[in-house]
Amino acid sequence: MPVVVNYDLPRSAVDYTHRIGRTGRAGEGGVAVSFVSAASEAHFRLLEKRNRVDVPREQVEGFEMQDVGAARDSAPPGTGGIKGKRKSKKDKLREAATAHAALRSATTPAGRG
Repeated sequence: MPVVVNYDLPRSAVDYTHRIGRTGRAGEGGVAVSFVSAASEAHFRLLEKRNRVDVPREQVEGFEMQDVGAARDSAPPGTGGIKGKRKSKKDKLREAATAHAALRSATTPAGRG
């Protein structure tokens, strides 16, 4: 595909890479455009960070971002938000296993295990 347009940003950095990778196949060039609102700016920065890239930005006249804080606060609670802000299920399970192992070693008499 010569052009990929992201109207809605994907939740994960891997999905973002997969989408924009649709351009430039078989040695051909391509363009990827992502529309980023004030509400999704923090998420886009997270995608950049996870992919270790700085994506150049163009500001379209008449579509300037305004009041990033208000836009970010307007998201309904419990809608998931930005992926990466909360601990994953795997992280929670790892923490629980570590805590359990620490508790078990603290309560096990020396020489038993």
